[in-house]
Amino acid sequence: MTHTAFEQTLAEAVALARLAPSSHNCQPWAVHFDPVIHCGYLAIDNRRKLTGLPSLEREMLLSCGIFFHFLEQLIYLRGYQLHWRWCDEQEQQVLAGEDRALIRFMPGPEQAHQATAFATLSEQLQQRHTVRSAYRSTLLSEQQRNELSTVLKPYPVTLGIYYQQTHGKALAHLTQTYAGLDFANKAAWRETYSYIRFDERRQYEDGFYLHNLFGPVSGGFKTFFKVAFHPHLSGLNKLLRLPTKMAQGLAELVETGPHYLALNVSKEGDEALFRAGLGLGALWLKLQQWGWAMHPISVLVQHDSAREALATSLSQSELPIFFARFGEPEQSGSPAPRRHWQSILVSDTHSLTKSTPTQRE
Repeated sequence: MTHTAFEQTLAEAVALARLAPSSHNCQPWAVHFDPVIHCGYLAIDNRRKLTGLPSLEREMLLSCGIFFHFLEQLIYLRGYQLHWRWCDEQEQQVLAGEDRALIRFMPGPEQAHQATAFATLSEQLQQRHTVRSAYRSTLLSEQQRNELSTVLKPYPVTLGIYYQQTHGKALAHLTQTYAGLDFANKAAWRETYSYIRFDERRQYEDGFYLHNLFGPVSGGFKTFFKVAFHPHLSGLNKLLRLPTKMAQGLAELVETGPHYLALNVSKEGDEALFRAGLGLGALWLKLQQWGWAMHPISVLVQHDSAREALATSLSQSELPIFFARFGEPEQSGSPAPRRHWQSILVSDTHSLTKSTPTQRE
């Protein structure tokens, strides 16, 4: 499916935007494009949908927003402005199938390419990794803080930034208290465990290797983790207090900060969450430009009790939809498995109606 200049651009952009982060690295996005009417839509691939916790629906919408922000920026630098809008209920029904349609899009007329900027963004996306290890104590400057706020101004999201000196101990305590919930919910842990890839010699299209979580690990550790944390052996790992030890390790990491950020939206509708994801994508790229990284602490926003406690700790009136520690990493992160772009981009000449988006809302 690379018959026209735009289709080639779309394929190229998908191949880079697929590097966007997502919960469990499930990569839930699908891009449908009809070359006849020159219109497409972005959807959640229901075959890749996470179901272990209700809150994972929120995280998939955020992830699709991040993915589309990357996609839109790449396509713009290749000379096309995408016009898009949120799908209404009727369109979602018309486009219903294995995928859940989110937005409709169509490209504008071809304009001048920005080859240098495209190459820079391409490199940034390829170097962007989630870093779950130690960060340097480099302090966030006032200028940097203002830049982060400016990046998010076009999006319906509120940014809160916090520091290790003032919030580190309290956030570590919250993490110690609630991180065990990842293991306590059997359905959620079964789903999480299914995305762990223990054989690093094999190529997978999703999930994460243990070194993505812990850094370099020995073969013995892999075997131990595979057995001790198997969902069918939950009684054993509780007896050995393994969830408590894992929570403690994460809490110690959280306490080091050096910075934390929380995102809020006034209303948690699907469209608002998707648009918040667009902003999160822009924020992630800004950090990448500085050589900084983020470590989402998802357990604190995936469970209602933890989320409420987090909001209280941060003196927020609204519940955060995203929370992470961030800073300058001591070591760069490592690549996680990725889907091939051809499994994401679908040629669709039968399901798209002739009503096309005319402007970006």
